[in-house]
Amino acid sequence: MNELRQLLETITELTPYTIGLVALAGLIVGVAPGSFPLLSVAAGLSTGQGASEVKSQRPNGLWLSAGFALGIMTVDAVLGALFGLLGLAVLQVLVSFLGLAYVLLAIILTIIGLALLRVIHIVIPMLSPSANSTKTFIGSYLLGLPFGLSACPACTPLMLPVVAAAAVTADPLVGAAFMLTFGLARGIPIVLVGTVAGSLAHLRHTGTFTRSVERLGGVLMLAAAAYFFYQAAIYAGWLAP
Repeated sequence: MNELRQLLETITELTPYTIGLVALAGLIVGVAPGSFPLLSVAAGLSTGQGASEVKSQRPNGLWLSAGFALGIMTVDAVLGALFGLLGLAVLQVLVSFLGLAYVLLAIILTIIGLALLRVIHIVIPMLSPSANSTKTFIGSYLLGLPFGLSACPACTPLMLPVVAAAAVTADPLVGAAFMLTFGLARGIPIVLVGTVAGSLAHLRHTGTFTRSVERLGGVLMLAAAAYFFYQAAIYAGWLAP
């Protein structure tokens, strides 16, 4: 990883070689243990929602996880454009709001997880982040947008050089290309995990099995929520990293 980080720090322009380096960094970040919360969300969406679509022949795991990953990629591309336009000053603004963003992410995941576990019942799904609101590609995409701001601390050594490269270019389009490539690569494990989880949810359609995978989805959501609450506490200074 140190060798890759050093290579990333030498990036100054957009070439097939530098795109390959950024993609490799994104893929490594995507499979890193610190990315478990995002993988948990993808699996939770696919198991919880995929199991409920009994009559559908659509591969819901692939569909929902791809929407979630695309939402993350969209934010990555926008951030890359901002880094290319405004430089690293954008990073300072993001860090100042990161604790609040993590709290909001944790609250959303907690509500969805409890809804999947049927601990709570959302009466107005159109106005609340309920489990039903993420059954569509668009719903999963919208859920993925705020997660584009999330990053695992252990992944920072590979993410920061990519961010710096986007800033050094001083070109919004090039910066967006770098961060979009990074987001696309780190989204591959998310889609794979979601697809596998969705396939498992469709193996059988008995009531008992359906409830089991829904519970699994809820537990995964709550596990991810706990992680983001923990990160929010670190950024607020309540806990030591």
